[in-house]
Amino acid sequence: MNQRTAGVAASGQDDAALTAERLQLALDAGAIIGAWVWDIPNDRVTADERFSHSFGLPLARCLTGMPLAEAFASIYPDDRERVAQAIQAAMALGGPFRCEYRVRQDDGCYRWVEANGRVELDEQGVAVRFPGVLMNIESRRKAQAERDRMSALLRTFTAAVPGVVYAKDLNGRMLVANHGATQLIGKPPEFYLGKTDLEFLEDKDQARQVMETDQRVMAGGTAVQVEERVDMPDGSATYWLSVKAPLLSDEGEVIGLVGSSIDVTARRQVEEQLLELNRTLEARIAQAVAEREEAEAALHQAQKMEAVGQLTGGIAHDFNNLLAGISGSLDLIRSRLAQGRLEDVERYMTVAYGATRKAAALTHRLLAFARRQTLVPVQTDVHALIDGMAELVRRTVGPCVKLEVQLSASLHTCLVDPAQLENALLNLCINARDAMDGNGRICIQTADQRIDGDADPEIASGDYLSICVTDEGIGMDAATLSRAFEPFFTTKPLGAGTGLGLSMVYGFARQTGGHVHIDSAPGQGTRVFVQLPSHGGPARVVSDSVTPIVSHQARPGETVLVVDDEASVRLYVSETLSGMGYVVIEAADSLAGLQLLRSDTRIDLLITDVGLPGGLDGRKMVDVARGTRPRLPVLFITGYAPPAPGQQSWPAHGGMVLSKPFDQQTLVKALITLMHP
Repeated sequence: MNQRTAGVAASGQDDAALTAERLQLALDAGAIIGAWVWDIPNDRVTADERFSHSFGLPLARCLTGMPLAEAFASIYPDDRERVAQAIQAAMALGGPFRCEYRVRQDDGCYRWVEANGRVELDEQGVAVRFPGVLMNIESRRKAQAERDRMSALLRTFTAAVPGVVYAKDLNGRMLVANHGATQLIGKPPEFYLGKTDLEFLEDKDQARQVMETDQRVMAGGTAVQVEERVDMPDGSATYWLSVKAPLLSDEGEVIGLVGSSIDVTARRQVEEQLLELNRTLEARIAQAVAEREEAEAALHQAQKMEAVGQLTGGIAHDFNNLLAGISGSLDLIRSRLAQGRLEDVERYMTVAYGATRKAAALTHRLLAFARRQTLVPVQTDVHALIDGMAELVRRTVGPCVKLEVQLSASLHTCLVDPAQLENALLNLCINARDAMDGNGRICIQTADQRIDGDADPEIASGDYLSICVTDEGIGMDAATLSRAFEPFFTTKPLGAGTGLGLSMVYGFARQTGGHVHIDSAPGQGTRVFVQLPSHGGPARVVSDSVTPIVSHQARPGETVLVVDDEASVRLYVSETLSGMGYVVIEAADSLAGLQLLRSDTRIDLLITDVGLPGGLDGRKMVDVARGTRPRLPVLFITGYAPPAPGQQSWPAHGGMVLSKPFDQQTLVKALITLMHP
C-alpha cells in the first residue's frame, strides 16, 4: 500500500466512524427514509421500500435494481448537475459521501433529503461499490431558510438604520455593529469586534470617556441620551447624539449595553451660526436700516432731480421770454434817450421792472419746489395761483395732455404756503400724466365745500376750498387705493418714482389743517381731492408796477460797507445809497471786507452777500467781525442761502435778509429799519 493509499485509508476510517455515528443517531431519531447500494461496474442501484417512496419510484424496480440515471430522474432538475459532480468527486477519491438535494416524492412534491454513503475502491483504486442512506432534512432546511431570511432581514434593517447601531458586553467589548459603526471607527469589523473602545480607538482619552459613560448606564440600569465628540479617522471632529440602554437577559439581568448614535455635527454648526447671528442681529438690523434709509434718500433725490429736469425746459422758456422783455425795454430806453424822446421811457421802465419781478417770482418758485428755502403760510388767492402755474403745468405734462381749469369756488382765499401748494398740484398733475401714459385730459377744478366734523372726525368742521385733479388714466384697485398715501409705496417701475408724491401732498394738506382723499376704480380714472380751510380777508397781491422810492436822506458822515462779488450788484446798491447821501465803501470778497471791518474806519451799516469768495462766506465774516463791532447792523442780500446746519432761521444776530433781486423801495425800507428803528 502506497503512502497516498494509506493516507486515504486512514482518512476513510475516520470518516467512516463519523458517518456511522451520524447514521446511528439518524436511526435512533427515525430520520432515515431509505437505503441504497450502487453496483458501480454493472450500473445497478438496488434500494429498499423507503427509498422507493422517497424517490417516487416503483418498489419492484428498486428491489431488482435500476441504472443510476433512472434513479436520478426523481432529483430536482436544478440539483442534478450538482449531485452528479459530488458523486464523481467521491468516486475519484473513495470514502464518505454527503450531499443535500431535493427529490420528488409520491405526492409529486419536492422535499429536501441528505444522502450519506461511502464509495468503496478495489485494489487498483477504482470505485466498485457505493452504499448509502437517505435522511429527511426538510424541517431542518426550512429552519435554515427561516434563519437565513431573518438574518438577511436583520442585515437589511441594520444597514437601513441611520447612524451607528451596536451592542457591547458587560466589559465593554463590541459584540455586533452595523456599517455606520464601521465607517465611524474607520476599521473593518474583524478589527474591532470582540474589543473594547480603549483597544480599537486611537484617542485613548476619548475611549475612556465613552467607556465610563457605558459603565454608568449599565450600572444605573436606565437608558440615557448623551452628546459625545468623536474624532473621525481623517482627523475631523464630529458630534454624535447617542441613546444608550442596558441590554437585559430574559431574566431581566443586565448582560451588556445597546446603543445607537446619529451625527449631529451639522445641527451643532447651524446652532452655533444661529447664536452668532443672534449676537450680531442688532448691529445687522441697524446696518440694514441705515442702508435702506440711504437708498430711500438716494431714490428721493433721484425723483426730485427728475422732476426738476422736467421743469427745466419750461423754466428756461419763461426766463428767455422775461430776459427778452427786459433787454428789449432797456434797448428802447437807450434809443429814446439818444433821440431825446423821454415820453416813453417811463412805460419801458415799467415793462422791464414787471418782467424782473416775474423772473424773481419764478426763481423763488423753483427754490420752493426744490424745498431749499424756508416756506411760510400766507393768505393766498388759490385761483390766481392756479392760473399763474397753468402754463408751467402744461409744459411739464407735455403737448399730448390737454389741461382744463375750472375755477368755481367763491371762497378761494386760503392760509397756505403757496410754494408748497404749487408743489402739491404739480405732483398730482405729473401722477395724472403718468397714469394716462402721457396722453389724455387732466382737469383742475375748485368748489366750495362745507364739512361737518361730526361726520368726518379726521377734519374739523368749517368751510373748505376743494381742489380736484381728475385724469382719464388706468385708475386704482382697492388694494392700491388703501396704500396710496404710504411713503415709498409706488406702482411705477423701479427708478420711475419713489412713492413720495402722494404722501407729500397728504402731509402738506394735513399740516395746513385740511385733508386729501382719492376716488378711483380700475379703468375709470382717478380724482384726487385736496381740501383746504377757507379764510376771510384779502389775499397777498404782488404788483408788477413800479413803486415810488421812499424819500430818505442820510445823516452827515453815515457810512455803509457793501461787500459783494458781483460788480453790477455793488454798483446798484452803491448808486442808490450815494444818491441818498451815504458814504459807500465797496469790497469784492470776504477778506477785503473783513480787513475793513477790523480797521478803525467808520461803518454804520454792513450790506453783504452770503456766498462770497475769499475763504469765508458772508455769515462767517460777520461772526468774526462781531468781535470788534458787536452792535453793527447787518443786511444780508442773497440769491439763495438756506439756513446753516442746526439753525431754524437766520440771521442769528438780529440782522435782516433781502432775496435778490430786490427793488430800491425794499432796500431803502430795510436800511431805515436797521439804521433808524
